[in-house]
Amino acid sequence: MLKDIFSDEKINTGRQREIDALKAFSIIMMIITHVIDELFDYEAHLPSVIIDDYLAQSVGAQGFMICMGVGILYSRAADAKDYLKRGVALLMTGQLLNLIRYALPALVTYAFTGDATARTWGFLTFSGDILQFAGLFFISLALFKHFKIKAEHIFYISVILNILAMALKGYLNTGVYAFDQLLGLFVSNYSESYFPLFHWMIFPAFGMLFGKLLQHVKDKDRFYAIILVPSVIVFAVYYYVGINVEQPFFTVFSDWTTFTSMSITDGLVQMICQLAMFAAAYFITKGISERGMRGVNFISKNINRFYCVHSVIIYFLFFIFEFWADVEITALSCYLLALAIIVLTALITYFYDKYMAKKARAFFGKNYKIWYAVVILLSIIVCIWAGAGAKELPNLFNDYLE
Repeated sequence: MLKDIFSDEKINTGRQREIDALKAFSIIMMIITHVIDELFDYEAHLPSVIIDDYLAQSVGAQGFMICMGVGILYSRAADAKDYLKRGVALLMTGQLLNLIRYALPALVTYAFTGDATARTWGFLTFSGDILQFAGLFFISLALFKHFKIKAEHIFYISVILNILAMALKGYLNTGVYAFDQLLGLFVSNYSESYFPLFHWMIFPAFGMLFGKLLQHVKDKDRFYAIILVPSVIVFAVYYYVGINVEQPFFTVFSDWTTFTSMSITDGLVQMICQLAMFAAAYFITKGISERGMRGVNFISKNINRFYCVHSVIIYFLFFIFEFWADVEITALSCYLLALAIIVLTALITYFYDKYMAKKARAFFGKNYKIWYAVVILLSIIVCIWAGAGAKELPNLFNDYLE
């Protein structure tokens, strides 16, 4: 049976619909989740609780990261230098995003209102999010490529790093918050770092392993049919145990902060959950025409732009609602707002892709080192300003000073 499903040669090397579909699904759900989380007091609204506290804990960022790993295997061959450049570019993109979504509204809000809390929010300019994680992973990938480390060995290394990170979790606090934040990009401590590298590397590493296997699949119908049922069973059992049984292994549902410091026990089971998502995405998209996939492919191709644009919109609204105007968001207005942000994000991304992307690449590409230096310098200035005199800075562990 294995010979009927797999080939000794790489034959499945084209575009994979299920990967595009899962990437598109992940970013759309991420937008909805961020609107709920940042703009809506959702604790009394059951559908929002299900989306934000349960579904988002296992079918969001993990799927995006696994798809990133798969994409690395399916992309054109790259050397260590290419991965290093890509990693640094992602880090700088993430830093620029933080300047726009955190520093800019914090500066404007403080200038007009004098609100000290708004000022401290500016320190989130130096914080860890998914783009920082992606940048650090590509830099790590450059090192792996240099030493010719195979995909399976990268996965083993990521497992060891996760176990090490869990042992160090919460202990790497020096008392100097800026330095703690730097450490928090790698291992979870009491700073603002949602995706520390050592905790989350297992997902793109698994994606690379899965992508390597997928390239040898010649009968995807049978491959995903075999995967679907057992992975769905694991998915259901994982949710039942994680939500209803008190235990120390699957904690992302009972303590949302442990989602940011992904453990090996949660992580390994969530990989199986993602296999269920891949299988479902494959069979759902199997009957869709190429024309029908255009929207999905557009989102998949521009997933980083979707992430950046929607995040800026949401945090601008957050600062307005939090510091400028007392606006009450209902469940209906929350989801209408999420729909509006998805549409607006798609329109901005389309306009940028069609009319501005080439010009922007040409303009910034010529002097990218200067622009990187400007981004870093502005980030340092903002953080010095935001942290001056502050006794405590907002992060996920103090609930952003409530």
